[in-house]
Amino acid sequence: MNGARDIELILATARELYGRAVYSHKVHEVERELCSKSVTTMNIINIVLAALTTVLAVISVSLKPLWAMIATAAAAAFSVCFAIWQASFDPASKEQRQRTAAKELLSIREQFLLLIQKCHISNADPTDLQKCLEGLTTQLLAAYKFVPNTESKAYGIADGRLKGAQFTFADKEIDGFLPTELRKAP
Repeated sequence: MNGARDIELILATARELYGRAVYSHKVHEVERELCSKSVTTMNIINIVLAALTTVLAVISVSLKPLWAMIATAAAAAFSVCFAIWQASFDPASKEQRQRTAAKELLSIREQFLLLIQKCHISNADPTDLQKCLEGLTTQLLAAYKFVPNTESKAYGIADGRLKGAQFTFADKEIDGFLPTELRKAP
């Protein structure tokens, strides 16, 4: 290894992978938020359908009008159909998978941040840094292999939150994610 030049290359790669991990983490966090909203909406719909069915059933039993019996049957059937559809869609499970993926990516992201810091230490050993980079890259690739898919809407929102839409990052963009002391430009 060539000392300072090797550390520069390791640092450049670590910064790029750090930027990708930041972006991926944010996309999975946004996807989790979207799933959470779906879960909340579906729970509200379930409550409304159950309440409507109950009210119609009480009216049917007490007043016995034909329209109330038909409406009760329709509301009950709709409630069952919605429950079946909700079970097949399973947004709560999707939300949990996105939460797990985001936490895994956050952990790896923070490890890349520590590697970037180590690259800035004057007596850093390039061989140790290279081994650390390779290990983190392996972890990141394994995480990408098993993270759930995300919707394009999550990418758009995450992009807006991170202020960039590229899969490679300019120094200024990565510097925007890093603490001041670890930035290339002041």
